[in-house]
Amino acid sequence: MNRSFITIMIAEQLYGIDSQNIIEVIPLPEIIPIGKSADFIEGFINLRGTLILVINMREALGLEKIPLSINNSIINVDINGLPIGFVVDSVKDVVSVSEEQITKPSKKWKGIDIRYIYGIVKRESDSITILDTESIFNEKEKKVIIASSKKITQKNNTADLASYNERETLKKRADEFSKSISGIESAGENMSAVMFRVGNEDYALDVKYILQTQKLKYIAKVPSTPEFVAGVMNLGGTIMPVIDMRLFIGAKRDIRRENPVLIVDINKNRIGAIVDEIKDVVNIPLNDVKPPLESISEAKRQYIYGETIINDRVVVILKADELFSQSRLGIA
Repeated sequence: MNRSFITIMIAEQLYGIDSQNIIEVIPLPEIIPIGKSADFIEGFINLRGTLILVINMREALGLEKIPLSINNSIINVDINGLPIGFVVDSVKDVVSVSEEQITKPSKKWKGIDIRYIYGIVKRESDSITILDTESIFNEKEKKVIIASSKKITQKNNTADLASYNERETLKKRADEFSKSISGIESAGENMSAVMFRVGNEDYALDVKYILQTQKLKYIAKVPSTPEFVAGVMNLGGTIMPVIDMRLFIGAKRDIRRENPVLIVDINKNRIGAIVDEIKDVVNIPLNDVKPPLESISEAKRQYIYGETIINDRVVVILKADELFSQSRLGIA
C-alpha cells in the first residue's frame, strides 16, 4: 500500500508529512505573537476567522532557528483534531512511498528526538525523514498549546524581517487570510490539490491522483499517437506514456530538461504530465469551484472539473480520470 507525503525543507534537510494530515499550505503571513510560551511557538495567525497556532519547525526539532522571511511557508496540519501551523523553509513536492520503502529509525536521527520520526525513506540522490506529526507534542505540551491561545496580544514585532516591504507583504497576506469565506463550513467538502503552471495558466489536480513528481528524463517517441503525447519513459521498470501539457492547452511546445513531471495514477495506470512549474499544494473548498466558462470548447470542457480563484489568479481544476484516459492517449 502506497502513502502520499508532502515533502518540505527544514535546515537543508528533506522531510515528509502525510498528505492526509495536511489541511492546506499557505505563504507566510503576519504572525500575532503571544505572551510567555514555549520557544517553538511563534504565535498565531487568523485563517479565515479561525486562530491557528504557529510552530517554528526548526525550533521544535531542535535545529538552528533563523529569522523568518516572505519565502517561508506555513503548513496547516491536523494533529488529533487540533489545527497547527508549521513554519517550514519551503515546500517541495508530493511523493508516493510504500511502507516497504520506509526504514524505522533506531535511536537518533541527526540529533532529532526519535519520537518525532516515523521513518526514513532513502532515495538515489537524497533521503526523506518522515515526521510523525501526532507525536511531536506530548499531552502536557498540548495543554500548554491550548492555554496559549488565550494569550494573544497585538504587537508590531511580527517576524524578524529585513525590510519594510517584506513586513507590508506579510500584513497584506494576513488581511487576505483573515477574511471569512462564506459557505466553507456548509460545503462540507474540500479538495487537496497540486497546483501547477502550464504556459501562463494555472491548473490543479486532485492530490489523490498524484504519485510523485520528478525532473524530466529521457523520453522515447511513439509513432501514431496524438501530438500531445510526448512519448514514453521508464519509471522504476514501468514504461508509461508522457503527456506534453503545453500542447494539450494549445500553447507552443517548449519542453526543457529541467521541466517537472507529475506522475499520476489512473486506475493503476501511471502517466507522466510535463508541466512548466509545480507551484503549491492547496486546499480548495468545493463550494468555491465554479463551472468552466461557456466559451471553452466542448472538447476541452469534458476534462475540466471547474475553476476557482487562488491568490488572485484563476486556477482550472482538471478531471484527471477523463484527461488521462487510455482511450484519449491512444496508448494501450
